[in-house]
Amino acid sequence: MRSLTVAALLAAITTFVAALALRAPDATVAVLATAAVAVLVTWIAALHTTEEESGLALSNPTAAVTLALVGRQSTSFVLPIIAAQVVGAVLGGLAALGLDDRLGGSLVWSEPSRVGTGVVVAVLAILAAWVVLAVDGGEHPAWAATPPLLAGASLGVGLALALNPAAVLGLATAGLLSWTTAGIAAGAGLIASAIGAYAITLVTPAE
Repeated sequence: MRSLTVAALLAAITTFVAALALRAPDATVAVLATAAVAVLVTWIAALHTTEEESGLALSNPTAAVTLALVGRQSTSFVLPIIAAQVVGAVLGGLAALGLDDRLGGSLVWSEPSRVGTGVVVAVLAILAAWVVLAVDGGEHPAWAATPPLLAGASLGVGLALALNPAAVLGLATAGLLSWTTAGIAAGAGLIASAIGAYAITLVTPAE
């Protein structure tokens, strides 16, 4: 139960901060803020890692899927974790929506096409899966900044968290993304994270 609470809280914080970051003075600051919270959340999640299971599954749904497929997270626990993350992200989105008329400034951007969103998220989600496995293997949590930086550069500031399915649904709840775009990003991210779990053998040295 504690793990599910942590997963929900991390998703809520990630979504809330990302939503507020869209009010930054420029897009660079917004993407950097989003990347910073991704690193912080990854670090906190890593604190829950044991010899048997990786705490990184608590950071976002794609990480949970990737880690379950490589045996670093119980497969029976994946759906509850993802459900908790979605609930947390939606609550974070609602909190951001509640502050909408109390905060000044807001970045404006155009959402990419549906096909563009799906293709880019799928490619980047494979890379994100490799980042998760690298951090789980002992690399510094700072590598968690890579996915939001790449997504923000490829898809625009509003989709810097496109590789976090729960967060994009939370941003849609806050009215910052269309539900169609959020759904495509979430679906493509989850599918590609599974592919990434198996594709890691293509880029790692042979034993």
